[in-house]
Amino acid sequence: MEVKMIFYKKISKTGQVNLPKEICTELNLVDGEYLFIYKYQQSVVIEKQHENVTFNQCILRNGKISIPVELRKLTDITQNTLLEVQSNKSDEKIIITPVKDKLFSEA
Repeated sequence: MEVKMIFYKKISKTGQVNLPKEICTELNLVDGEYLFIYKYQQSVVIEKQHENVTFNQCILRNGKISIPVELRKLTDITQNTLLEVQSNKSDEKIIITPVKDKLFSEA
């Protein structure tokens, strides 16, 4: 069983998330590369390739991706939201999930 990489990040005012270098290396992501980005359940999923080519695309710049405002609204991601960023090499996906603030305030 492969271990998932999990990191915690916040989104910038402009809707950007800095992807950890470890994830970019693991998934062979290259600066300037276009990636598919879409909503799945309450998460944002990013993939290098997808069968549905009509999905939104984002571009990786300096290790950052911009999450479209529509996806942020659908997943309740705001500037104050803590995000769990995870990847698994076998999936070749990055999954960004908003973390409920109350879980961290109790810890």
